[in-house]
Amino acid sequence: MRFETKRRLGKLGTPILLPFVGMAGSEGVWMRGRVIEDNGAISAPPTESLLENLKLTFKRYETDEIFDAQIFWSIGDRSGETRTDEEGYFDITVDPDPLLLNEPWDHVRIELGEVRGYEAARKDIGAELPVRSVSDKAEYGVISDIDDTIVKTGAFNFVKHWRTVVANSAETRTAFPGVSHFYRALAKGEDGPETNPVFFVSSSPWNLFDLFDRFLVIHDIPRGPLFLKDFGLDATKWLTGGHDNHKTKMIERIFRAYPHLNFLLIGDSGQDDGRIYADVARDNPGRVAQVHIRDVTKGILQDHITNGMEELKAMGIPVTLAPTLYEAAKVAQEGGYITEADVRDVQNRIFERERTETVD
Repeated sequence: MRFETKRRLGKLGTPILLPFVGMAGSEGVWMRGRVIEDNGAISAPPTESLLENLKLTFKRYETDEIFDAQIFWSIGDRSGETRTDEEGYFDITVDPDPLLLNEPWDHVRIELGEVRGYEAARKDIGAELPVRSVSDKAEYGVISDIDDTIVKTGAFNFVKHWRTVVANSAETRTAFPGVSHFYRALAKGEDGPETNPVFFVSSSPWNLFDLFDRFLVIHDIPRGPLFLKDFGLDATKWLTGGHDNHKTKMIERIFRAYPHLNFLLIGDSGQDDGRIYADVARDNPGRVAQVHIRDVTKGILQDHITNGMEELKAMGIPVTLAPTLYEAAKVAQEGGYITEADVRDVQNRIFERERTETVD
């Protein structure tokens, strides 16, 4: 109805092609993206204006998605086409020769083909979709939450969380101290600074993908595929609906893609990550190497934040629960994942931030 009304009034906008970050694993190359009308949110320049960020956030959620748009793709010696679903998403898994993929990053060329009703507005539209390829020298992987794990959002506090989400750009969001140092230390290995892959699993909606992806670059956190959540009005898509199930499914998808790797899982106490990680570890014996939980609740909901901790320990999995990443760094060093120098870097960064906040 919306499409037909806009078409009759001559109000259809210009389509844009939004590539997400894909991954290459044992199940093939997974790639995902979206086609929507350009409302200016994605291309808007960074701003610290509260009013402008509120406007941009509204535009991110109030998207006019484009259904049944034709997508051409090519990677290595393979090519093909697909079409977007009713929410404008395309989701493809293909199986090119892995020897033809560059490490740690390769790119899928995607182009927009036929878009019903938008012929007059459409020009040649293409993009490069980055794909994370994993070196055979990788020793392990890292799976991290986003909200209140690497970026302050107050996800456990509904009002604070949405105030942060709607009022901040990627440039004005705050990274927790030591995050970039710790994650870079975990990622480096025999094949360079991105030997060990990092994946991000969150219940935040895909509408925020470009903000999170840019946030990683701005704060020098190793880039990786993001597994976000479809946002809609049914019981599994509205706000936090299906939070645990979504995270579990995405973690297990990553496990299947890299069956030869074990993983360090990093999350926070605000959204029951300890419980989720304990369930994953129980269902995937031997795949979880360590679990690190940032305590963001300051002692509130004590039973909630420790949920799953004892079960993880009973399985012999090293676990930390602390307000900073210093304890996590120490345990990671004890496990041989990072060096003493890396731990000092994380500690110094945390100390510098604490000293600055005390002075302020």
